[in-house]
Parts: sequence; structure tokens; C-alpha cells
Amino acid sequence: MTYLLGIFRPTKLLFTMGALGVVLCAIAVVTKDYAGLIAVVGISVSLSLMFPTIYGVALQGLGPDTKFGAAGLVMAILGGAIMPLVMGKVMDQYGTAEGYIVPGICLALVAGYAMFDLRTKRHGSELVAEGAH
Repeated sequence: MTYLLGIFRPTKLLFTMGALGVVLCAIAVVTKDYAGLIAVVGISVSLSLMFPTIYGVALQGLGPDTKFGAAGLVMAILGGAIMPLVMGKVMDQYGTAEGYIVPGICLALVAGYAMFDLRTKRHGSELVAEGAH
């Protein structure tokens, strides 16, 4: 992914990997054989790009509000602590395969954010470091 980030716009890659993750989650839900297992393992491929890329994309263009935006993103990590509990509850009630609906929804939200970011015009300014004028 690091190599691909040097070639493609990070937001496009974020959208592509988010959409791939949604497709792989859907395959994991409906295919309960070896193909489903491959899809579950493949979800990790789409996740390998998410965290660092979301930071760069989300903080670009915030200017003096960069510190506030970064703090919000750090607090969003709480979702990584809560969503496994939700996924476990879904798995307990409906089945293991059906539990992959939860990460599918999360990845769809990431892909939706990337699509939103691709359609906005806020890409001209750089990140502002603390103390920069």
C-alpha cells in the first residue's frame, strides 16, 4: 500500500480499498465455504491502508484547526473498541458469517467519506504544523 500511495491519489486509494472491503464482507456473509474464508482474510488487505490514509486525507486543508481535527480522529479510535463488541453480538445472535455485516457497514462509511472528499475542492492547502505561520 505504501508503494501504491506514491502512485495514486490517497483518497482514490482509500475509496477503492473501502469498496473492496465492503465487497469482501458481502462475500463473507453470503458464501460460507472456502471462498468466504478467502474473503475474510482479504478484508485485511483493504484495512492495511485505512488508518494512516484517513489521517492525511481528513486533516488536509484544516489550517489552524488541524490540532482540533487530529484530536477528533484520535477519539474516533473508540470505534475500534466498540465495533468488535457489536460484531460479537451479531455473531452470537445471527451467526458468524452474518457478523461481517458490521465491518461491511463501517467500511462503507469509510468509502462514503472518501467519495465525499473526492467531490470537494479543499485539496489546495497543506497541513499546518504546530507553530507554523
